[in-house]
Amino acid sequence: MAVRFLLPPDRGAVRGAARAAVLAEWMTTWLGAAVRVELAPTYRELAVEVEGGRAELAWAPPAVCARIRAGARRIFTVVRYGASACEAALVVHRDSPIEALGDLRGKRAAWVDPLSTSGHLMALAHLVDHGLDPAYLFAEQTFAGSYRDALAAVGERRADVTSMFVVNEDEAMTLREMRELAGPVAERLRLLATTQPAPFDGLIVGESAPPELEAKILALDQRDFPPAMLLEVCRADRFVPADAAAYARFERFVEPLLG
Repeated sequence: MAVRFLLPPDRGAVRGAARAAVLAEWMTTWLGAAVRVELAPTYRELAVEVEGGRAELAWAPPAVCARIRAGARRIFTVVRYGASACEAALVVHRDSPIEALGDLRGKRAAWVDPLSTSGHLMALAHLVDHGLDPAYLFAEQTFAGSYRDALAAVGERRADVTSMFVVNEDEAMTLREMRELAGPVAERLRLLATTQPAPFDGLIVGESAPPELEAKILALDQRDFPPAMLLEVCRADRFVPADAAAYARFERFVEPLLG
C-alpha cells in the first residue's frame, strides 16, 4: 500500500510537482514503501483527508493539528534550534498610548492570516486568557497576508496592533527580526506583551500509516549525513512527540475557520 503524504498549500520549499516528486523518491527509499507526496489545496481539505483516513502522513501548522489531534494516531512536533515551541508578541507603534492589553479596546488589529499561529491565533488566545474577547475588543480586525505587511500597517498607523513570533525569547533579537521583515518602518514599533509559548508545526501520522513509521521519524536527526530530506523540507532539526494539550488551546478559534 502506498503512503500518501499531504503538505499544506503554503509549503514554499516543496512548491511544484518536481520538488514533490524528489521528496517522494527520497521517502520511498527511506521508508521502504511507496510514498506519494501531494500538496493539499486548502488547510481544510488537508484536515478532512487525514480525518477521513485518506492520508497516512501530513505536515500541518498548529491550527490544523489542533483540529485533528483527536483523530491522529500520533503527532510529532518539529524541533528548531533546540526548541519545539515559541512565544508571540503583540506589537504596537512606538509612540502609541497603548500600554496594557485593556488599552486595545476600540482599536484596529492587522493580523497576518486567520490560520497564522504567531501572527493571529496566539494573540487571540492571550487576550482570552486575560479576560478579553477579541470579537468585541477591537473596532476592526483585518488580515494583511504577511508579517511584513502587518507590521507595516502598524508602523504606518493604518492599524494599532499586530502580532509576530518571538526569536529565542529575546526582545532584542525579535526587534532585529522585525527590521529584517519590514525594513525601516520597524524602527517605529515596540513590543506590548508576549504570549504563552505555542508548539511549532506538526507531522501528523494517520491511523492507517505503516507501524514502523513512527520509530523512523523519531530516529531522524539533522546532525546525520547526508541530512534527511524530510527534515530539510520541514526546516527541522528533529521531531519529538507532541504535547496534544498545547495544540488544543487553539481549537476554539480554529473550528469556525476550518468548519
